[in-house]
Amino acid sequence: MAVSSTVRVISLLPCSMWRVIRQISTLLILFALCFQGGCHIVDTHREQSESKSLLNPIRPGMEAVQIDVIYIERDVDDPLLSSLVWDEVDTIGTVNLETRSRLRHSGFRIGLVGLTPPRSLQRLLGIKHDITDSAGTSRHNEMVGRTIHLRSGGEAEILTSNIQPVISMKLPGDSEPTVLYNARFILRTELERLQDGWIKLHIIPEIHHGSSELRPIAGVSRWELKPQQEIISLRDLKFSVSLNVGEMLIVSSESSELDKIASQFFVNHNGQRSQRRMVVIRLTDMKKIKPLYKN
Repeated sequence: MAVSSTVRVISLLPCSMWRVIRQISTLLILFALCFQGGCHIVDTHREQSESKSLLNPIRPGMEAVQIDVIYIERDVDDPLLSSLVWDEVDTIGTVNLETRSRLRHSGFRIGLVGLTPPRSLQRLLGIKHDITDSAGTSRHNEMVGRTIHLRSGGEAEILTSNIQPVISMKLPGDSEPTVLYNARFILRTELERLQDGWIKLHIIPEIHHGSSELRPIAGVSRWELKPQQEIISLRDLKFSVSLNVGEMLIVSSESSELDKIASQFFVNHNGQRSQRRMVVIRLTDMKKIKPLYKN
């Protein structure tokens, strides 16, 4: 009678209670099997996240060209940056005479450096231990940079100055100064692949100013709306330079006079001591494109 009464009570339990009892029984059996076999519970998700990422790192494509951009800043009167380095680099064969004259008239100086940089540039880049000049006017050089990967036809914006909240300057062709807000001075650089080991850089100085608003930008197949400032493109100062792997292009200003537009690109007068900046663009690496068929 006792057994039959027990069975009668259990049969009266609802179905939901039966499911709970079965789940508890299953868990107890699993725990017993685990401890008997010597296994243990492992957080596999944690192990995978600590060992390595599930996503492979993004690698540049076969047609990518690597360019290193390095910024060098020294005191504006530092002879090493203002004059000595220009005596040791090629400033004549970099661009044609007409383009070089236009750039010099606006205060720009550009030079081409081979695989072995001259001693003055090595000191500016910190390759040598002695990175101060004998005049003693330089502080420790501040050098930062970044790496850019571009394909043929790709563009990059190389910022050459700090953002100027308010600046008054005379633009080329204007008789009166123009007031610009939130001005940024940029070298728009387009890469053209010539052959294996050789590229050509087409550089246009630009002034970006004003508030960032949605503006129509030419895309791959149509016009696109992207947030951008107003752009003043100085196309009269456009220049092109051919580089081999390992060679460098250096760009800076000839003087610190404010009436020269290049000083706005490369000279900072807002600090305790005025600073002159030099931009070094180096062709670091490019993948070789092998033909599919050979004659």
